[in-house]
Order: sequence, then C-alpha cells, then structure tokens
Amino acid sequence: MERLDLIDLQKRLECAVNEAFKEPCWVRAEISRMDVRNGHCHLELVQKEPQTDKLLAKAQAVIWAGVFSMLSPFFRTTADMELRAGLQVLLCVEPRFHALYGLSLVVSDIDPSYTLGGLELERRKTLERLEREGILNMNRELPFPRIPLRLAVISSPTAAGYQDFTNHLGASCFGFLIKLYPALMQGSDAPDSIIKAMEQVANTAIPFDLLIMIRGGGAVADLHCYDNYDLAAHIAQFPLPVITGIGHQRDTHIADRVAAMSLKTPTAVADFLAGLLEQEEDSLIQLSHRLERAVYNRISRENQDLGHMLKDIKGAVRWLVQQHAHTLDILEQRIRKNNPLTLLEKGYSLTLCEGKTIRDAAMLKPGDKVHTVVRKGAFDAMVENVEL
Repeated sequence: MERLDLIDLQKRLECAVNEAFKEPCWVRAEISRMDVRNGHCHLELVQKEPQTDKLLAKAQAVIWAGVFSMLSPFFRTTADMELRAGLQVLLCVEPRFHALYGLSLVVSDIDPSYTLGGLELERRKTLERLEREGILNMNRELPFPRIPLRLAVISSPTAAGYQDFTNHLGASCFGFLIKLYPALMQGSDAPDSIIKAMEQVANTAIPFDLLIMIRGGGAVADLHCYDNYDLAAHIAQFPLPVITGIGHQRDTHIADRVAAMSLKTPTAVADFLAGLLEQEEDSLIQLSHRLERAVYNRISRENQDLGHMLKDIKGAVRWLVQQHAHTLDILEQRIRKNNPLTLLEKGYSLTLCEGKTIRDAAMLKPGDKVHTVVRKGAFDAMVENVEL
C-alpha cells in the first residue's frame, strides 16, 4: 500500500480534477448560503432529494469580484430579482482543487432563465398543493362587508406605503378605525413575521371587518416571499376577507391569488375602501330621496281621497235630506197641528189649576182658583159649581 504525504495526495487530487475538467461545465444546484466579502461572492451550493429534502451533495463556489460585478446586475436585470440564497441556479463553473483550500467551483456565468423556470415551477406546485388541500379559494368565498370601517393592517410602520394608505383614508369623510400590526414585509424572514401578525389579529377582541396587507415600493426581488406556501395557506384560511396591496405593478403572487382581493398599491386599497363607502352613502341619499317622494305622494293621494270622501259625504247627506223632506214636512205639520197656540186660534181655551192642565172637571171643586188662557190673553176665576 502506497504511503503519501498530505501535500502529495492533495497535488495528485489537484491534477486529477484539472485533468477531468479541462473545460468549464454547467451545474444545477440550490444556493443555500451566500456571502459577499471584498467584492467576491462566496456561495454554498447544495442538491436535495425532491421528495424528502434530504441533502445529497454540497460544494463551495466563488464568483470573483471582477466577474460578480458583471453577473450580479445581469441577473438582476434579466431575472428581475437579486441573486440570493434559496434560489435554484444554473452556473457555469470551473472545478479547481487547491492543496490548502480544497475543492472549489469558480463561477464564470449564470443562466437566469433556469432560475425563473424553477421559480415558476415552484409557484405551480404551491398552487396545486393549495388546490389539492381545498383551501385555494376559501378566503375569496367569505362574505365581503358592505361597510368595512374596522381595518386590521399588517405593514411596516415606517413604510411609505402605509403612510400613503392612512393619509388617503384620513382625507375621506368616513370614520375608519385603523389598527396597525407591524411586520417585516420583504425578504426571507417576511413570511414568518407576517404570519405572526396575522395570529395577533385573529386573537384580538376587536371585531375587524377586513385584514389589509400592504407594503410600499421596492425591488421586485423582495416580493418573492409572497409566493411562500405557509403564508399563502394562512391567508387562504384567515377568518376575515384579506386585501393585499404589496406594491407591484406587473406580477401576481400566490398571496394575491388566495386573498379575497388584490390591488396593486396601498393607495389603490385606500381609494377602493373610500369608494365603497361613497357608493353606500350615495345609495342612502338616493333612498332618502325616494322615501321623501313616496311619503309626499302618499300624503297627496290621501288628501285627494279625503276630498273625494268629504264630497261623497255631502252628497249622501243632501240625498238623505231630499229623500226625507216629505217626512219632515208631515212631521212639521203634525207639530204645528198639535201646537196649543194653533188650538187657541180655533177658539179653544186652556185652563190650569195650580199649574196643572184641567182635562177633567172632577179635578176641581168649588172654591178652586183657576187660570184660563185664550187666543188673546188670560184670566183668573173661582169655581162656584162643578158638574160631572
């Protein structure tokens, strides 16, 4: 068995590597760690088993400063994101073995289209998982409030987008209640921070109408956290309708897809909410006008009906009077006929004793004083004799 010094072994490995890779090769891997020092970009590349995420391979790579100064803006411009840990990449590398530092992969080029394809594949897998679990459209199916005044807002308190949102709502004439739940709104730590804020909203005693998730403008690369499965699952299953306004103009992220509503910017969210209440106010004003007209018309109809009724009553009374005029004439004749004055006109007289009308001579006795009324005048007399 051959015995070697370590330096001899390392030099032999260096020769073997250099002999095996006389030209650069393209390597598919995931960036698990990335560190930029003195302009040089140091990477830790890994490959995992797709089903279990078991680590299958790991290697160190470096992009020297001269190359990194060109690759970094090229990747940012082409892929619309920053090169960062967590991305699937296709790198052109030259394997190099150094006796002191070991194996290293020197990166000379990168293919942004591979990364974009990997991200899109992950997005599709996430959407398929959400749909398979039956939660993709849960938040969209919640009833949307007609008058959303109580708003729970997840945002960075120092973000310009949050200030724009509150300023727009404050300029409206409606009394919005806004409660801020601070969270990181970009970067790899954003999903966990937002989920924590969502749990605080869910556990509060305030009966919020909506959950608003907003951030201001920024690099597009900062928005890839909104394709995170855990964040999307929490939004989809949240008990309140969620509106997102995360400041992008072109792309739609999974968080937007599962939310009840997605708008481009925080200002657009504020304008939408104020517009809802303006429409409701207009509807109430129109309703009050219709009610006013209806009451006026009802009173007018009632007055017309009352006028017709009074006219009908007068007509009925007149008809009744006409119908009973003959009877009234007969009654009047009877009254006149039975009037004592009428009898006196015919020569009859009326005799009274102590205020009582004398109809029978038996009611008198000699010596009674009587008072007799005739057509013209009256006289007193004393009874001398009574004949029965």
